[in-house]
Amino acid sequence: MVQDKEAYLTQNGNNFENEQYQYLEAELRALNEYLSTLYYGYGTVLSELSNSDCKALQSEDSLLIDWVEPFVKGSGTEKENETDEASANHVCKMNAINALRLAVDLNSENVVAEHMLAALTEGDVGKGRASNEFVSALFDDFAETFDAKLKALGYKVPGLVGDAAKELLVLSGQSSYRSALDAGCGTGLAGRYLRPLVEGSLVGIDLSKKMLDLAAQCTLSKGCGLKDEEAASAAKEDNKPLYDHLASLDLETTTLKEVGAEVGFDIIAAADVFVYFGDLQKLLSNFAKLSDSSGPHGAFLIFSCERIEEEEDSKWKLQKSGRYAHSKSYVVNTAANAGYKLVAYDEITPRYEKGE
Repeated sequence: MVQDKEAYLTQNGNNFENEQYQYLEAELRALNEYLSTLYYGYGTVLSELSNSDCKALQSEDSLLIDWVEPFVKGSGTEKENETDEASANHVCKMNAINALRLAVDLNSENVVAEHMLAALTEGDVGKGRASNEFVSALFDDFAETFDAKLKALGYKVPGLVGDAAKELLVLSGQSSYRSALDAGCGTGLAGRYLRPLVEGSLVGIDLSKKMLDLAAQCTLSKGCGLKDEEAASAAKEDNKPLYDHLASLDLETTTLKEVGAEVGFDIIAAADVFVYFGDLQKLLSNFAKLSDSSGPHGAFLIFSCERIEEEEDSKWKLQKSGRYAHSKSYVVNTAANAGYKLVAYDEITPRYEKGE
């Protein structure tokens, strides 16, 4: 650690130029930020390794793996566990935690490392939700490659949201929605499916400004997940923006005034948004405030979430992936308390990761 400024100047003489100290201080800060990023990446890779991969890694001559006590609850002696895959995974996890702690120590503003450290240590950051800083930093970094990576994973949620929105239109007897809110719109993948169903205003909200910048480039004939062949087959290029309004706002506190709406939305879609919230009460209550329930069928809400098994007092869990998962009963009951009633429920495979 570098000494504080007063001690440094005393040691090196009072004539040491302040500008030189500030330069060294800035250089150290930049180095710490760089090292913090490296340790975050290393910790993340270790945390995602399978048991067999962890065992294989530890058989290699590596200076980056520190051995910790390979204790696994309910198993045999320490010697018996040394080659056990579960024990190997324990070693990887402990090294991942240490790497993430170093990342946070080196740069206290590394909110992504802070969140992932909480996930691995079964802690929580932000009192039941991911912080705005974490979500913004995560997706700002991810923005340029977001669509391509999700395509490679066979990501299905936007299309499934669009299918559900069509089914609700049939159920309501309407030909289109008057207005829609794409909550957590990202680069506009769900907006592409919602737009043909909305006669009036389509509004997108997201915390990541870089994701919003990409969504803002989408028109009726290009971008936002539109396939090349679909764009090529269009009768003519339509440069009308896909979204009527885009804003960087917190979904728990967004108001109609902030998005330029005089009345509530007919439908709100939240594709892969609930995974960044543990406690859903404030979020669902605010969605209800943003909805126009005055029509004969009220207003609709479509969302996806990751599920945990029903257990006594089970509500939500911050997983080692950094995403929250919820029990079905908790989600249904919290939505009911906000004024919603369940219309349909489907278990889906949103994407494929590591071949699964």
